[in-house]
Amino acid sequence: MKKIQTYLRQISLNERYTPFLFLILALLGFGLLANRLGFYQDDWPHIFYAFNKGIPSLTEELYYDGRPNAAWLYIGMFHLLGFKPIAWHIAAIILRWLSATLLWYLFRRIWPAHTKQVTFAIIIFIVHPFFLIQPYAVNSILYWGGYLFFAASLLIMARNAIEQKYRIPLTILAVIFEVIHLFTSEYFVGMVIIRPFILFWILRKPDSTFRQRITKVFAHWIPYLTALGAYVIWRMFLYIPPPNGDRNAPEILFALFSDPLPTLAYLIRTVLQDSVIITFTSWYRTLVPELFAFSSIFSWFVIFVIILTFMITFMFLKQLKGNGDNENWLAQPLTMGLLLLLLGMLPIWLIGQDIVTHKNQFAGSRYGIGSTLGAALIAAVIVERLVDNKKKIAIISMCVALAVSMHLTNEKDFAYSWEKQERFAQQLIWRAPQIESGTAIVTDEEILGYMGGYSVAFSIITSYQPGNIQTPPYWYFPFYYTIPNVNDFLQGVPLEDNKLSMNFAGSSKQMLLLSFNPELNRCLWILQPQDTNLRLVNDDMRQLSAGSDINLIKQVDGEEPTLPEDIYGKQNTTSWCYYFQKADLARQYEQWDQVVRLWEAAQVAGERADNGFEYIPFIEGLGHTEDWEQVMTLTKFAKRITAGLEPSLCIALDRLTANAPASRERDETIINLKDDLKCNDYQ
Repeated sequence: MKKIQTYLRQISLNERYTPFLFLILALLGFGLLANRLGFYQDDWPHIFYAFNKGIPSLTEELYYDGRPNAAWLYIGMFHLLGFKPIAWHIAAIILRWLSATLLWYLFRRIWPAHTKQVTFAIIIFIVHPFFLIQPYAVNSILYWGGYLFFAASLLIMARNAIEQKYRIPLTILAVIFEVIHLFTSEYFVGMVIIRPFILFWILRKPDSTFRQRITKVFAHWIPYLTALGAYVIWRMFLYIPPPNGDRNAPEILFALFSDPLPTLAYLIRTVLQDSVIITFTSWYRTLVPELFAFSSIFSWFVIFVIILTFMITFMFLKQLKGNGDNENWLAQPLTMGLLLLLLGMLPIWLIGQDIVTHKNQFAGSRYGIGSTLGAALIAAVIVERLVDNKKKIAIISMCVALAVSMHLTNEKDFAYSWEKQERFAQQLIWRAPQIESGTAIVTDEEILGYMGGYSVAFSIITSYQPGNIQTPPYWYFPFYYTIPNVNDFLQGVPLEDNKLSMNFAGSSKQMLLLSFNPELNRCLWILQPQDTNLRLVNDDMRQLSAGSDINLIKQVDGEEPTLPEDIYGKQNTTSWCYYFQKADLARQYEQWDQVVRLWEAAQVAGERADNGFEYIPFIEGLGHTEDWEQVMTLTKFAKRITAGLEPSLCIALDRLTANAPASRERDETIINLKDDLKCNDYQ
């Protein structure tokens, strides 16, 4: 141990290696599970349009989304990255890292004597716990791409303020970067107002008066102020909103003129609450009791990553040689931190949105992505001023380590959501290779985490690869969020929804009812009227199954459809759920020999069900092919492994009595089984 300590004391890290620390932290926080992540919620509209309607159709999508000038970014990125999720996640991490690195270079120009404190702020920024939707990789490109252009423009401006070489062409480049991020995304519009403050701090000369300094600031600021003015004129007077309305209209800005006092009171209250959430409250989620449950391999893995992150950060900061602390690092960074905190949220507040009342903390976290830079500066100032010199590096390192662990735990949940999405898409296309146009796909509640109704609809349509469609052939509706009245639903109600340029108009009279609970070791179930007595689902699902029309499912001639491999990877056609779904489809079309072949293939593959309900198609297939010994064995086994299945098994035996080839063995087997199941109790 003493030798290790002696060796570490001999290490002297130059500040030029600091960007490598940022990269390591970005990979620890967001890259360890990247290969298990996929697409989520607001990623899916981009995927849907680019994959089905072609990459140029992103112009149409982003016009309807209210960001028409972002089309260039996504068209270029889709041409570069394609549709593999891992490529988008790596790109989002790289953009986050590059943004942090450029901001670090910017802060070093503003406070050249405080390299260590600036590094404190940036390592907090790169893993700040407020922004939760880094796994929305496609969507994150918009945020981090905007941040990158914002940071690059500020850095070039700061450089040009004190260096004359190539000043004019670099100023033009910096203005171009500002125009790009302003017109592409609205998230950093407020933050550009920080420019005169940065210029004022950089243009400090002992021999210049305050007036001379202000004059220089204004002279340097004019090109950027012109670009900002052009954006404001375009957004306020020239922008043509999509047919579905301008969801980013500055309602609060207008209200300040029409009803100033109540609006101002609302703004003050919202500003204070949102600022506290971003700066302080978001850190609460980094330290939770579950972190120390030691209940799984993953929890031990997280503890290991915490220790590793702490050691790397602590060792680097401990050995980092700064330039000395010749100035009091308080007023300027605190001012900038507060300004960035407020200006980062300003565009959101002006359109009537906020964090504190947002019903979805994940979606709401995108509102504060700009403000996290200000929050990181404030945190660095607090630690620098209030913590003893011997402890501040340890505290910063621990905060960073805990933030990394939070992101890692967050990504684990996203990874499971993607795994569930893959299972759902694979099993749906196996069971329903073709669905009649106009069909509503219904579940009792939302079944996929970090998605939402329109995202599931887009993912389902994309699974079938329909090509350039104008009207969606089917749509997804969670029952409890649509019309939570079973009787009305069964009588027939309109099921309509729209997203961007896609409009669906259907009816509950044309619907498929799905139950999907892989957490209970079940495959996807498409229910039908014969399942009204199925005790394994809730009362509403049992009643709704009476309206589920499996005749909307069609078989296809020739080659079976497959999922887009670029998005989902290769399908596994040797799992139990594959055999079950194909057998259930064959049962629908009374292809009993095919059902038996699938049963035999499952036995050869060593696959079996964890739920007895999934044996019913095979029980019926074996009955129709007169293998009554197997019917007896499989029915008793299904009853034994799944409690409450008796009513469903009894109904299946009734169907065999009515439709299977007549024989003495059939009658004896069914009578014996009904006695064993006590079927008279359910009739």
